[in-house]
Amino acid sequence: MNAFTNDPIEPPNLANARRCGARTRSGRPCQSPAVRGKQRCRLHGGTNPGPPKGNRNAWKHGNRSAEAEAQLKIVRAADRDLRILSKVSQGLDLRPKEKGRLIQMQLEERTFRLRAKAMLMK
Repeated sequence: MNAFTNDPIEPPNLANARRCGARTRSGRPCQSPAVRGKQRCRLHGGTNPGPPKGNRNAWKHGNRSAEAEAQLKIVRAADRDLRILSKVSQGLDLRPKEKGRLIQMQLEERTFRLRAKAMLMK
């Protein structure tokens, strides 16, 4: 290491500092002092703190989060049930899957009423 103490451009603390480990375009090692705690100078990326912490690329917005997907599933099920009920009220024919869902809805309503009645009896 060079210790140029009389050099006005490079003070003694920089003259004695560790040198950058990067190679220049000519193929020789860079002669600039490395940034404190790093192996490269400021020109060769020593001041760059690196990539951001955590996986920020995976989270863009909440549209496709697990919570949003669960809420969307509930809304779609309610929409499907309302369409079936509207077909029934209009007297339209139901598909076999819709008939099965209508029976299931009637059973769910019956069990809900029985539970409510049992709660009132207590």
